[in-house]
Amino acid sequence: MNQPSEAEKNSILSHILRSPEFHESKRYQELLQYLVAKSASVDSLKETEIAQEVFGKDSKFDPASDPLIRSYVSNLRKKLEHYYLTTDQQFDYKIEIPKGQYLVRYIKVTKSLLPRKARVFLPKAYLAVIVILVGVLIYREVSNQGASGSGSSTVSIGPIWNEFVQPGARPTLIVLGDYFFMRERADSGSYYRKGRINSLDEYLQYVMKNPDFGKKYVVNSFTYLRPSAPWGLAKILPMLHSNSGNVALKLASQFTPDDFRKNNVIFVGSFRTLNVLSNFLHIFKLEYSTTPPSSFLIREGVEDSVCVFRPARLSAGNFERDYGVVAKGQGPEGSHMLLLLGFSEGGVIQAAQAVSDPGLMDILAEMYPSSQIDPRELTLVIDAEGMTQSLFKANIRYVAGLGAPSARDRSRSQEASGSDLSPVNR
Repeated sequence: MNQPSEAEKNSILSHILRSPEFHESKRYQELLQYLVAKSASVDSLKETEIAQEVFGKDSKFDPASDPLIRSYVSNLRKKLEHYYLTTDQQFDYKIEIPKGQYLVRYIKVTKSLLPRKARVFLPKAYLAVIVILVGVLIYREVSNQGASGSGSSTVSIGPIWNEFVQPGARPTLIVLGDYFFMRERADSGSYYRKGRINSLDEYLQYVMKNPDFGKKYVVNSFTYLRPSAPWGLAKILPMLHSNSGNVALKLASQFTPDDFRKNNVIFVGSFRTLNVLSNFLHIFKLEYSTTPPSSFLIREGVEDSVCVFRPARLSAGNFERDYGVVAKGQGPEGSHMLLLLGFSEGGVIQAAQAVSDPGLMDILAEMYPSSQIDPRELTLVIDAEGMTQSLFKANIRYVAGLGAPSARDRSRSQEASGSDLSPVNR
């Protein structure tokens, strides 16, 4: 059987390790490198060897009661599959880890393999559908504006969007927060979600502490978007119309810190779906907890004072209270970040509604008449009350660095604008 040369094997491994699937995942890099090296020198490999030599387990490690290695290798297979489905790299051989085994083998790529154009990764297929639907929504909205006699289909935007639409601006990457799902290992067709598990790393950490959970549930091949994410996307895409040729879309589960190098980033979704982006909340001095009762806090000032917010669901039916959070600032690698957050649907939708309001900065100026508010760096909290995706009341509750508006200034703002902020009714 033909096999690649050592130089070809090194090249194959190097390309894989530099890919987005592996570049930011040191543990999976180490595991793949170890399996490749072992495959060149041994004929068989046991879970206990991997556990001790890669994960630092001792001789007491029992693979019968701890699925750690099986979980990692199963996810490694999925990462390799995703790499080969999406890479533009041309290759003659592909690495494969047969199920039930831990040594890699090199498979010759032949003409009989599925053509590249036919290979579609499921989440990307979902994204394509979302883009098409949102495009229809935007087209209808702009057409209706034109038909109403406005004379122009240009969308008005506020200064909060300047860094995203100014001439020469970086491309904008819109990241939608998706929810992590699992399925039953027994192929029953049942899917499962656990609130504290929102990423592959969190799943693996949980399984390490609860081995029985890993025996029953495995990582699902697709994730899930709540309605607030595509709804928010529909609201913010018109804001980027002047830079529409430089807008891309990604799920939070696919986002890597590498994406900051060339893009400005807008996130739309729940705190629970931030995934890797949660590592950058320190830019806004934001911290959150999804452990009941859910809460988030903002640190500010030289004495590091703390403002804590705890969303509270009312007990009357589906009626709920949430906070929408708008956080904008300078991100890593010279990028600009805009986060539209909440704990439930209402908070995320209200945050998207707020930033798409061209009069937002005017409302803030009325509420804080003695302060200069910089639209380049802004964190504000909005009360949102309603029933899931229909909001009846929305008020600006807090602006970082300025605190809560006084009753007098809040009243002045209502006289000037009619209300603190337009709620969403669907």
